[in-house]
Amino acid sequence: MKGKIRKYIPILMWTALLLAAGCGAPPVPPSDEEMAQYFLAHEAAFETLREVIARCPYGMYYPPYDTRDTACLKGISVEDRHRLDSLLAAISCERVFYYGKEAKKEAMKKSGWDGQDTIYTSLSVPYFSHGYSIGGTSKDFVYDPGLEDHPDGHVTEHGDLNEIYRRAYNDTTLYKRIKGDWYIQLEHDN
Repeated sequence: MKGKIRKYIPILMWTALLLAAGCGAPPVPPSDEEMAQYFLAHEAAFETLREVIARCPYGMYYPPYDTRDTACLKGISVEDRHRLDSLLAAISCERVFYYGKEAKKEAMKKSGWDGQDTIYTSLSVPYFSHGYSIGGTSKDFVYDPGLEDHPDGHVTEHGDLNEIYRRAYNDTTLYKRIKGDWYIQLEHDN
């Protein structure tokens, strides 16, 4: 009997360890104040990142996820790639997501709209993320000059976004201005 019990002890220990590792409180997103202070401390790097990304006509993210993923490099000079790499390192970020001007123009042409003079590059710099592909919470730095004119751009000036989303029962996307056209974006999916 003792031999049978000893046989299952390692299995029980691994099961308990896995359960303990999976349980616990999820990480708390940084406060808006913490994010604003981080942005202001690295403002020059964020602004330069925005300027370099504005020169990237196509693509949706940088850097590539792997060596075969070269579509995101279209139209980006080697010099700008090196600059982007150093800027992302300076703000401790792996990747920047954006929607290049030429890509927007092509999408607008296909849709029949000719608003070429209103095209700008928006970008998103991930800062905090927790959860899975079917639900979770993220907080990003976003540059978007047209955000307040967008019908889905829920910009708030009052309260911390973390507190606001905790009271929401549905999926939520909220924005809070940091400075100029830079915002904190909180996205929460149940």
